[in-house]
Amino acid sequence: MTDTEHHRISSLAEKARSAMSNAGQDDHVKQSAVVAKDVAMRVKDASNSVSRKVSQEDAWDGLRGDMELLTEIARAHHALIIDLIDRVAELEARAGTESSGRRSSPSPKSVPQTRPTGE
Repeated sequence: MTDTEHHRISSLAEKARSAMSNAGQDDHVKQSAVVAKDVAMRVKDASNSVSRKVSQEDAWDGLRGDMELLTEIARAHHALIIDLIDRVAELEARAGTESSGRRSSPSPKSVPQTRPTGE
């Protein structure tokens, strides 16, 4: 690299530094930087809010799915309970019919008991 090229690059770098320094001191640039920072913070807040809403909606969707599953389980349990009640009633009816057919003598509960009198 020749001295003139080096001087030219050095001169351009110095001009760029000077322009940046002058721009940093300019009120319009400072105000623009403050506004840009404010806009960036608002965008970040909006992004966080949207993320929170999406997360909440996903959570609600998951909750709805869980509720539907629990509802199906409750319906299945209800059907099983009804079936069991019917089966128990049928078994009790059979047991009552079979036991009454076997008894030829009255059961001890149905025989009146007499108390001895003091005579």
